[in-house]
Amino acid sequence: MKKRVKKKFNFLKFLLFIIFIIIIILIVRFLINARVRNIIILNNNYYSDEVIIEKCGIENYPKFLTLNKKKLENKIKSLELIKDVKITKKFGFVLQIEVTEKKILYYIRSENEYMTSTGHAYKLNNVIGIPTLINYVPENIEASFIKEFSQIDENIINMISEIEYNKNSYDDKRFLLYMNDGNEVYITISKIELLNKYIDIVKTLSNKHGILYLDSGNYFEIKK
Repeated sequence: MKKRVKKKFNFLKFLLFIIFIIIIILIVRFLINARVRNIIILNNNYYSDEVIIEKCGIENYPKFLTLNKKKLENKIKSLELIKDVKITKKFGFVLQIEVTEKKILYYIRSENEYMTSTGHAYKLNNVIGIPTLINYVPENIEASFIKEFSQIDENIINMISEIEYNKNSYDDKRFLLYMNDGNEVYITISKIELLNKYIDIVKTLSNKHGILYLDSGNYFEIKK
């Protein structure tokens, strides 16, 4: 008959196991209770970081893991000028909010509203660097203008001071743009994309100022 050998209790292994369990519990508790440490907001021009943070209700830096990104995105999308938003949780308890804003095209003087690339106008606080539409435009003409003008680079739009609807006997889709550099530009809706080349065109004018006809003929008339 074999003798049964009684195993000696390994206190060290047991202690290490208990320590391991405690560490796991502490890590889990830390992760559950860890709060957002940094909030990064990208591509916001019309809304300040503070406005977006307050809209989300995260000004007190809530718990990181329990944050519902979808709910936060829906809150931000309720802002009038927000077209889309993407929220990402990053390493180090960083919350990144990347917004896509609607493009503001011009200020409508008669309505005291700002027209956006979506064709909707909004009452806003003063927006800097946006041209002013100074007269009435027929609804169908303005809809076509908005569609094409929204394709113009923002740096070009910012160079325009005023927009005037300026039809003539053979073109009812003609506009006159007053530029901040002193030039005037005639443009028709079908050729609006030529405005994206405005900076290159101006470079060929040898610092002269005048009227640039891009609606027909593509020529420059020096101001006397």
